[in-house]
Amino acid sequence: MNTRAIITAAVLALSALLLTTARAQQPEGASEGRVRVAMLTYGTERKTSVCFADHFLRDVAIETDINIDRRFTKIDLDSEELFAHPFAVMTGEGSFELTEQEIANARRFLTSGGFLLASSGCSNSAWNASMKRALEQILPDAELKQLDLTHEVFHTIYDINRLDAKRRSSKPEIFAIEIDNRLRVIYSPEGLNDTQNAGGGCCCCGGNEIRNASDVNANILAYALTR
Repeated sequence: MNTRAIITAAVLALSALLLTTARAQQPEGASEGRVRVAMLTYGTERKTSVCFADHFLRDVAIETDINIDRRFTKIDLDSEELFAHPFAVMTGEGSFELTEQEIANARRFLTSGGFLLASSGCSNSAWNASMKRALEQILPDAELKQLDLTHEVFHTIYDINRLDAKRRSSKPEIFAIEIDNRLRVIYSPEGLNDTQNAGGGCCCCGGNEIRNASDVNANILAYALTR
């Protein structure tokens, strides 16, 4: 079996596991066997993405032959539909508070094999503070650790040896949480929104966005779907 076939088989197996665990059903119109990535709506404030580019989904589809939907699916964090998606993105700006149901759902999603990519919009400090608090609520016994660029997550599709930030003098950091010795959360306080590919006049004005975010996100997704 060639490498791309192995990757595809691993992705389908993970998706099937999540679906079985949560007893979720594919929404009407979804293609059987296609991997879908959730863009979360969450919190009492109903936060969600404004300018998080889906460009990296196309790159993963092209580079790996994974049958992946090239657009995000908007999903509520407290919904059972979340479990039909092996990978979820959580982003936004400003402070927020998760509900008890969202906390419980997120914990079940992550401990049953799901993967969360969390990234502040425009390096927003209020959102970052809320996200760190949310992770403590979701996984109180987990430790958020800085992820070194030698980690294999940065060398799946593309070899990433540096994070290029908007502020050239800065050294952006990416953090992770492991569950049972497997990465299940990646968190970027600077931002992996890739607004240069988002269109619609999006920008990260005043923030310190990671400029090679599209490649980073593609690597993270490929890693999450095959580990």
